Amino acid sequence: MAYSSQNDLLTMIAPEELAELTAEAGDLPDELVAEEAIAQADAEINAYLGSRYAVPVTPTPPRVKALSVDMAIYHLYSRRSVIPPVRRDKYEAALAFLKAVAAGMVGLEGAGGDTSGGVGEVAELQSEPRLFSRTGLKDW
Repeated sequence: MAYSSQNDLLTMIAPEELAELTAEAGDLPDELVAEEAIAQADAEINAYLGSRYAVPVTPTPPRVKALSVDMAIYHLYSRRSVIPPVRRDKYEAALAFLKAVAAGMVGLEGAGGDTSGGVGEVAELQSEPRLFSRTGLKDW
């Protein structure tokens, strides 16, 4: 399940721009290239979120959808080797946010809670009293 779609990309960039980034020729966007960029972005998102949440995150929180769109557009621009500064900044901000989520510094609203398996909790062990020490045996 993808976090975003080609229609979501079109909310951020014009259809002509998407066609320029995806199609080798013609005025229509290449859906397969757009889906590949979205899959690449979603794989990155899952790599970071997987340390704290069950992935893929369902239902998709709005923040994750926005990250997927920004990262997919960045990947489409990187195909052409010319990345506008605003796209690079959005991509780097997305990575910084994902790193903060992975580190537990921020949470992901709407993701259904932390399923990290107790990251940050302390294990407690109990055992019988000690029989041996550095100086000898106890009661032997």
